[in-house]
Parts: sequence; C-alpha cells; structure tokens
Amino acid sequence: MVRPYTNKNLFFEQKITASFLIYDKLVNHMSASLESLLTAILVLMSPVMVAIPISYGWKWWSGVEPEHEHYREKVRRVLDAGLPLSRFRQELDREARIVNIDAERQSRIESDLLFPLNLKHFLLLPGMIVWPFLGLFAAIITIPIMPIIWIFEWILIRKKILLKIGIFVQKVTRWEIIGIPRMEDGVKNPDRILSAINRMPITVFLGLFAFLIVSYLPFDSSTVLILSSLFYIILVSFISVVRAATLSTMVFADTGNRRLLPMGTFVEEQLGPWVGVGLIFLLSRQIFYGTELRSGQMFGDPVLFALTVLLVLYTATIIGVAVEISFFRYRAESIRITFQEQIIKQFNPTLYLFTRNLGKLRISPLMSLEEWVQKGESIDFIDLEKKSSEYSSK
Repeated sequence: MVRPYTNKNLFFEQKITASFLIYDKLVNHMSASLESLLTAILVLMSPVMVAIPISYGWKWWSGVEPEHEHYREKVRRVLDAGLPLSRFRQELDREARIVNIDAERQSRIESDLLFPLNLKHFLLLPGMIVWPFLGLFAAIITIPIMPIIWIFEWILIRKKILLKIGIFVQKVTRWEIIGIPRMEDGVKNPDRILSAINRMPITVFLGLFAFLIVSYLPFDSSTVLILSSLFYIILVSFISVVRAATLSTMVFADTGNRRLLPMGTFVEEQLGPWVGVGLIFLLSRQIFYGTELRSGQMFGDPVLFALTVLLVLYTATIIGVAVEISFFRYRAESIRITFQEQIIKQFNPTLYLFTRNLGKLRISPLMSLEEWVQKGESIDFIDLEKKSSEYSSK
C-alpha cells in the first residue's frame, strides 16, 4: 500500500534540497577561493621564476671560462688577504694579460666580487628595464624627493644630528671608531651601475614594507597608496642620506664580541632582517586572510592584491633608480666627506690595515685617519711596513 504524500515529506525534501544547494555553493566558493589563492601565489612567485635564470645568465656574462675563473681566484686571494686591489693593481693587470682577459672583463670580474648580485637584486630587474621608457615618470617622482633629501641632509649633516647619533651609539655600545681602507680602492674601471644596483634592494623593499604597513590603516585603497608613497619618500630620503654619509672607511670595532662593523653596512644589517621577515609575514597574512582583515576590491581579492604588490615593487624600483642617479651620483661624495671630517674632529680615529697571511690575522695601525685624508685617501705601500712600525712605537 502506497503511503500518501504529506506536508511532512515535502518539508523534508525541501530541507535536503536546500542543504545540497548550500553545500554546492560552499564547495564552489571554496574552489574559487583556492583558485584565487593559488593564482595570487603564482603572481607573487613570477619575479622569482624570472630572476633565477637571469642570475645564471649574469654568472655567464661576468665570466665562467677557465681563464676567467683563474683571474677571479687571483682577485679573491687579494681580497681574502684584506688588502685593497690598488696594492696589487700592476700584478693583476699582468695576470690578466697572460690569460688574455681584456679590461672590460677584468672590471666585470672584480665588480662581481666586490658588489655581488644575488636573487634579491634580480627580482628588481623588470623595473630597471622599463625605467628608461618611464624617464618622465621617474623625473616627476624625483621632484618631491630631492627637496626632502635636502632637508634631511641639512638636519643630519649640517646640523650634525647624525654625528650626535654616532656619539650616542658609541657611548651606549662602547665600540671604538677606526678606519680601514675599503677593498674597492684600485678596482679596474669601477662600475657605478653595479655598485648602485648592489645598494638598491633594501631601498626598494622598504617601499613595499611601507605599503604593507600603511595598508592596515582604516583608509580606502587610493588613500593607502598615497599615504604609503609619502611615507616611502620620507623613509628613502632619510636612509639615502645616512648611507651616503657612511660610505667610507669608518668602521665600528666591537672588541667585546670580536667584530668589525663597517658603517656603510651597519644600517642595512640592522634593517635587513626586520624588513625581510616583516615582508614575508605581512604578505602571507594578507594573502591568506585578506577578506577577514580588510574589505575593498584591492585587499579582498588575492589576485588583485598580488598584482598591486608587484606594481608597488617596481614603482619603488623606479624611485630607487631615480634616487641613485639624482642623489648618489652628485651629492653622496660631498656628504661622505663632510661627515668623515666631523667624525675625525670628534674621535680622531686611527687608520688600520686588517690583513690575513698563511692563516694568521693581523690588524696594523698605519696613521691617523686625518693624515690619511690629507694624503688623498691613498696608501703608499712601498713604505707601509716602515709607517706601521713607526706608528706602533708611539
């Protein structure tokens, strides 16, 4: 006997149908969310996938032939000994002629050892490639940057605020300030472009870091972009003046921990780990929890957010190139000399030669840093041993 179709049966079927519809919608939503997430990750990984083959191409361009490796090893031995290349400039040139290496290849090999480029540098290559085609855009960006850099130069250098910071660091840490000749002194046809590219990653990643920090403020997408640009311009202006001032022979000697910390890399070593870890944390947090953290089209859609990150990265690269050309090429040397003179008047540091020979390390006092500056920041290696012994006997 067939049971009659009741309202109870109808209600039960409707409930099952609604459950299946909800389940189907949830599955489709999860599938779409997972697809967007994977696409966003691929978008963010695309610069890495491009940078890896380029890094191998760079190694080939700098020299991989046996004669290139032979000359590279000769230069590395000089650097490992702790001596400037100027000390063995004639010997290195003679060695290059023996193995038929021209001056351009010499410059590439020496620059590659002094200013090594790795994956983080090649991540910025697309922005560097398009920079010549965006010269007008870069010039527009540079206009508001330069006055801010001049303001920081006036505050930090002319008003000696950076010197006061150095005095404070020296008192707190009890480090000694000394001078050690830079290894790149005497490099064959120094390549300014490579040295500039070597400095750029920390500047560029600070721009991306500023964008991710500002993105957590309760503003709409356009306001976030404007505020992060202003914050980045202020940050890069401050960092540029500090780095220009410390690109010298001055070194912090941390005798308690047996360390020598060049001033030129001190700021980058302090900022680098924080910026790197912060970028990974903020990017992953926004990608995986974007809709829960922020609303809006740019932040809610993982793919659009990933594309925005790349746009910010390469825009920051263009700004970095503009700063290198407009500031480091024309103002950095003057700032370096001024700050170096302030340090000499305040601390009267000694110039040392830090060398290694047959497994033995030696740090030899040569002269006062003031005397070295008066000699044109060059060392006469002929009477080096004589000068070292005279200074040690004082």
